Amino acid sequence: MLEEKSSVVTGFKKLSLADIPLEPTRHGALKKVLLRHEDVSSHLMFLNEVYVAPGETIAAHQHEDMEEIFYFLEGEGSMQIEEEVQSVVPGDRVIIPSRKVHVLENTGEKQMRFICFGVKVLPEGA
Repeated sequence: MLEEKSSVVTGFKKLSLADIPLEPTRHGALKKVLLRHEDVSSHLMFLNEVYVAPGETIAAHQHEDMEEIFYFLEGEGSMQIEEEVQSVVPGDRVIIPSRKVHVLENTGEKQMRFICFGVKVLPEGA
């Protein structure tokens, strides 16, 4: 586990992107995990910076109990949610509802980079 710089007095926790190692995602591409669910006391499941090489695809998958939010920083690609496909470019934000199959492909000539986070879906009526 990475060592966070923290203050005992304020609870201030700091982690630098430069200190975080790259690791593979479960569906293709590489990521830097900025935050894991166990780091917080909320419904936030993770916060990642993700890197997708030109021509690379993040394979079709879905999340049963989590919404996933993407914010694109660099590169261009194609995002598919169920049967709908749209292009994505820097500045775009996409929300993937839970239980929706989604795929992301880098269709550009340079690396795609985006921030992605997951939020646990609350039970009906909660």
